[in-house]
Amino acid sequence: MKKILKVVLVLAVVAFFASCVSTPVAENTSPTVSKRVEREMIDWKSASIGGEIPEWVYAAADNDLVTLSALPQFKGKLIFFAEDQGKNLDLLKSWVKNFNVQASLSRQLSNFVIAKFGGEQSGSKNEEDVQMYLNELVSSCSKAEINGLSKELDYWVKTRYVDKDLDTIEDIYQYFVVYSIDKDDFRLQLDRVLGKIEAKTQAQKQMKEDVLNAVVDASIFAESAN
Repeated sequence: MKKILKVVLVLAVVAFFASCVSTPVAENTSPTVSKRVEREMIDWKSASIGGEIPEWVYAAADNDLVTLSALPQFKGKLIFFAEDQGKNLDLLKSWVKNFNVQASLSRQLSNFVIAKFGGEQSGSKNEEDVQMYLNELVSSCSKAEINGLSKELDYWVKTRYVDKDLDTIEDIYQYFVVYSIDKDDFRLQLDRVLGKIEAKTQAQKQMKEDVLNAVVDASIFAESAN
């Protein structure tokens, strides 16, 4: 029996991750919504063979990455989640097929470090030195080539948006893909990347350790192409 997800949105539909940047495979097709919009999943990857939508897809569609990362198969792993949407399913399939997870992860690593540590320095000479060192760490993260990321999950859904105020109907595909890597392996590789930048002071050594720990503890990174 088909599962149907129908939610009445009281405010606007929020963009998946405002801070994530990528090159979209199609035009921005996020529907323009008013105060009363119903959304209903009308088709999905396994519908043709009678399959139901996996629970993790509902979590992904609701941006609930905590639930996604709590799946038993991801225990002890770092996760990279990516999502794109559009009106052309073939374009989205091509996006998944050609997705450069290494480049996307390194981009999100550098964004994370900037957001987490970028505003901590206040202006003393020692703090200026640490800030310069942090900038080098950010640059290294942006160029990091992390090997061993495996594609664990991928799924698409077709959602119909019915705007009661504007009297419009719009069908949008969403494609979700999840990669993972063992945390210990990831930590080892990132430590090697950051270790290429010499830490000359104790403060710089502490900054490197703090960055490494924060990134590994984050457990999940995400990127939306829209």
